[in-house]
Amino acid sequence: MSGTVEAPAFRPLSGRSLFITGLGIGQICSWGSLYYAFPLVAEAMGRDLGWSKPDLYGAATLGLILAGLASYPVGIAIDRGYGRLVMAAGSALAGLLLLAWSQVEGRLAFTACVAGIGILQAATLYEPAFAVVARRSGATGARAGITALTLWGGFASTVFIPLVQMLIDIEGWRGALMVLGGINLVLCAGLHAAVIDPAADHP
Repeated sequence: MSGTVEAPAFRPLSGRSLFITGLGIGQICSWGSLYYAFPLVAEAMGRDLGWSKPDLYGAATLGLILAGLASYPVGIAIDRGYGRLVMAAGSALAGLLLLAWSQVEGRLAFTACVAGIGILQAATLYEPAFAVVARRSGATGARAGITALTLWGGFASTVFIPLVQMLIDIEGWRGALMVLGGINLVLCAGLHAAVIDPAADHP
């Protein structure tokens, strides 16, 4: 007998699996509400409150910087098996911040909400989802799943840009943000909690 221990066999993930489908729907909704919605909401918000584009997009830039800084601790948490907690809690907190954003009247509160959403993008968009997939099926076995997730996410702008614009036209920017907050709280957080199973990981 040889004393070698065989490495665990990683099964390739089907792009049509329930796991990938749930994450894919979550990617559409997360990208659509946390990224693609911003310019539409900011334009309507600026008209309503009389704020300039530098006021609005300065907060968005800060959010992107913070997202980059947050990606490292998020990655460590996922590597330690907390992918479900990271993504489900990230979506829930993002939903709460969208709801808080819908009520802002001043620039400081707005900046805090958008900066917080930027941090939570690091816990909800492609990078954490790819890391969760890799833990489920290994770097090689995850290739099909990651490709499928990328395709799912590509539909976010197609679905959410007209949806957000319709919501703004009907409910105003505050009402649109409340709907987007609900999508994150209920749909995204629920999907991440349901389909990510740490017990199925292959660390």
